[in-house]
Amino acid sequence: MMSVMQAANTADPIAPGVALHVADPLRRRQLERAVGRVVLGDAEADVMVLLLQAGQTLPAEASGFDGALLVLSDDPSVVADMTIPGVLPGAASATQVAAAVAALAEGLSVRLPGQTDRTGFVPPDAGARPLLTPRELEVLALVGEGMSNKTIARRLGISAHTVKYHLEAVFAKLAVRSRAEAVTRGLRHGLLVV
Repeated sequence: MMSVMQAANTADPIAPGVALHVADPLRRRQLERAVGRVVLGDAEADVMVLLLQAGQTLPAEASGFDGALLVLSDDPSVVADMTIPGVLPGAASATQVAAAVAALAEGLSVRLPGQTDRTGFVPPDAGARPLLTPRELEVLALVGEGMSNKTIARRLGISAHTVKYHLEAVFAKLAVRSRAEAVTRGLRHGLLVV
């Protein structure tokens, strides 16, 4: 007879790999069932799920992790940290965690209503040396708003071919392969602000 974990892996072979950093064995088992595909090494994971108690800081393995982070915590400083792509309450349901993992794997951010007060995409601080040119930042911001190449071209008064050229440069500079990855990496590096 197949376990729940095997059934989840068989039903959805492209489920994101999840690294769980949860000390409580009961909560860990609950989350293992919810997220589908738990991997042993952080290097193989698309999303890292961490359970942080009040006063705890992100562990070293989280700062070096290249995928998306989902932090389960009730600590106000963690909730306010907009550099973390995903934050849910420590007691979030298994369904909420599974939905958050799927959203983060697709390049989206996860916050409960009222957890953020920043809106829109804005350029980085003037003092910081940007990785991208001003035009590339404009294109990336419009991609983040969900616009197609043709719509971006019309908005900026340039050709669709030029938009494609700028996107290729953005992909190369950010070391990504998709529009969603570019927006996520831009958010993570402070090039874009939600």
